[in-house]
Amino acid sequence: MGDRRQSRSYQCIAASWPDQRLQFITRYLFTLIGIVYFNWGFEYHSPWMTLEQMNGFFIGYLLWNTILFLHAWHYPESMQRVRVALWGDVLGISIVVLNDPWVVPLTSMVYIVIVLGNGMRYGMRCFTEAVGASFLLAMLTLTMRYYHDLEGVMPAILFMNLFSALILVYAYVLMSRVERSRQSLQDSSRRDPLTRLLNRAALEEEAERLLKAAREHKMPVVVMFADLDRFKSINDEHGHSEGDEVLKSIARIFTSCIRDTDLAARYGGDEFVILLQDIELEQAFRISERIQKRLERWVRERHYDVGISIGLGEAPRHGDTLETLLDQVDAALYECKGRRDLSVVALT
Repeated sequence: MGDRRQSRSYQCIAASWPDQRLQFITRYLFTLIGIVYFNWGFEYHSPWMTLEQMNGFFIGYLLWNTILFLHAWHYPESMQRVRVALWGDVLGISIVVLNDPWVVPLTSMVYIVIVLGNGMRYGMRCFTEAVGASFLLAMLTLTMRYYHDLEGVMPAILFMNLFSALILVYAYVLMSRVERSRQSLQDSSRRDPLTRLLNRAALEEEAERLLKAAREHKMPVVVMFADLDRFKSINDEHGHSEGDEVLKSIARIFTSCIRDTDLAARYGGDEFVILLQDIELEQAFRISERIQKRLERWVRERHYDVGISIGLGEAPRHGDTLETLLDQVDAALYECKGRRDLSVVALT
C-alpha cells in the first residue's frame, strides 16, 4: 500500500513552539549584532544605502520578526508563515551583505546559519528551499557588489563560495541521513510489527484527520471494519506461527484490494479497519466483495476453516468520530456472526 506519509519527508514539517521561539530569539540577536556591527564596528560606507537607511532596515526587520513571532504564537503549525519567514531571512541577509564594506563580507556566513536553522527545524523540503534561495540571492548580491571590479576580488569570492558550498553540501548529506532515520523510526512506530499495516494509534490519528476533512469539505469517508471468523481454530490446530502467517497474508489481501490513498490498519488481534476516503458506500461495498472473493480463494487453496465478516459505515452520515462509527458497525456485524459464509453488513 502506498503511504502518503512517505512523501512528507519532501515537505516542510511543523516544529515545536519552543523550537520556533528559539529561532525568533536568534533572529532578534542577529539583528542587534548587525546594528552594532554597522554603527560601531567600522566607518560605514556603501554605494547602496546610507547608515540611516540601514538602521531603518534593521528596525523594519525587527518589526517584521515581531509580527511573525506573534503569528507563530497563535498558529505554530503554519507552514506558509515558515516559508515566508525563510525568504524574508534570505532577503534580509542579502541586503546586509550588499552593504557590508569588507571585500569578503563576513556577514555572508549568515546564509549558512539560515540554511541550517530552517533545515534542522522544518525538514528536507525547507532545507532544500533555503539552499536554493540562499544561492540565488547570494549570487545576485555578489554580482551587484563586484560588477565594477570583478577581476580584483574573484579569488577571494571563489574561495568563499567554494567554502560555503562545501559546508552546505556536507550539511545536506547529514540532514538527508538524519531525515531518513527519523522517517524510518516514525514509520516503525506507526506500524503493526507483524502485518506492517498501521497500528491502532496511527489509525486513530489518521482517522481524526480524514473525518475532520469529511465534516469540513463534505467529503465522504467509509470505515470498513473486518473481523476474522473462526481464526482461533488456526492457532489451535496449526500453531501460533501459522496463525501469524495467515494474518500477514490477509493483510496483503487487504492492501492489494484498496487504493493507494486508502489506509489499512490492524485494530487488534484478528480485527482490521480500513479507511476509504472520497468514496460512496456503494463503491466501498464492491471493494469489500473483492476482498471477500480473494480471501475465499486463498482459504480454499490452503484448506483453512476461516471466514471474515465486514461492516461498513460512512462518515459523516453514520457518525463523525472513529469510535462512533466502529460502535455502530460492530453492532451491525452481530447480524452476520455465526454464518459459515463470508458476509458484509453496511449501515443504512
